[in-house]
Amino acid sequence: MRSQFKAMARRIKAAASAIDDAIRQTHAARLAIMAAKLRAALPLIAMLLCATLLFCLFLAWSSARGVFLVLSPASPTGIMAGIAAVVAGLAVLELCAAFAITIMTAALQLAYDTGRHCILALLAIASMLGLALMVLHLSAGGAAALADALLPTLGLCGLVLLTLWFKRAYLRPAYPGFRDFWADIVEARHFLMRAAHGE
Repeated sequence: MRSQFKAMARRIKAAASAIDDAIRQTHAARLAIMAAKLRAALPLIAMLLCATLLFCLFLAWSSARGVFLVLSPASPTGIMAGIAAVVAGLAVLELCAAFAITIMTAALQLAYDTGRHCILALLAIASMLGLALMVLHLSAGGAAALADALLPTLGLCGLVLLTLWFKRAYLRPAYPGFRDFWADIVEARHFLMRAAHGE
C-alpha cells in the first residue's frame, strides 16, 4: 500500500513539475518573472512590466467574456461556451504578452542605436502628446470621461513617471542613483533575450 502511495506521489509531482515548466515557458509568465527579478534593482521598470502584464490580462479577460457572451445562447449548459472562452482568453493573453516582449526588444534596439538624449526627447514628446489628448478628452466629456479612460490614464501616468526617471537616472550625474546608459541597455538586451528563451 505504501509503495502505491509513493508511486502516486511521484506521478503527481512529475505532473505538477511538467505543468510548472509549461507555464514558465509562456510569454505572460516571462513578463511576471522579469518584473519579479527587476523589483529590487529597477522598481519603476518592474512596475511598468507589471502594468503591461495587467493590461494583457485585461485584454484576455475582455476577449474571454466576449466569446462567452456570444456562444452562451448556443450552449445550454454553458460548458462549451466556458471552454471556448478560456481558450480564447489564454490565446489573447499569450499573443499580447509576446507582442509586448517584441516591442520591448525593438525599443531597446532603438535606444541602443539612437542614444539617451534622443530617447528622452521621444519620451517627452510622447508624454506631452498624451497629456494634450487627455486634456482634450476631459474637456469634451467632463469628469465622467475620466472613469471611461482609466487604463489610458494609468498608462499616461506611467509614461510620465518613466520620462522623469529616465532624465534623472541617465542625464543628471549629480543625482544619486545615476546609471550608465549603455551598460544598462546591453544588460537589458541580454536579460530580455534570456527571458525570451525561458532562461
